[in-house]
Amino acid sequence: MNYLPSVCPHDCPRTCALETERLDKRIICRIRDAKSDSYTARVICAKVVQYSERIRHPKRLLHPRLRA
Repeated sequence: MNYLPSVCPHDCPRTCALETERLDKRIICRIRDAKSDSYTARVICAKVVQYSERIRHPKRLLHPRLRA
């Protein structure tokens, strides 16, 4: 599989360049740093490194909770 260019989905002051490996057009398999970007050439933040696992986690909330 090849890595496709992408950017971080978070609203931080710095828009980090990333590379994503996809299983198909909708499912992200892995995320890594973009070698072409000097800011992310070594590491990516802890919020994004586990992003693919977090968005597919079985206990993830899919609908807003209502206060009872």
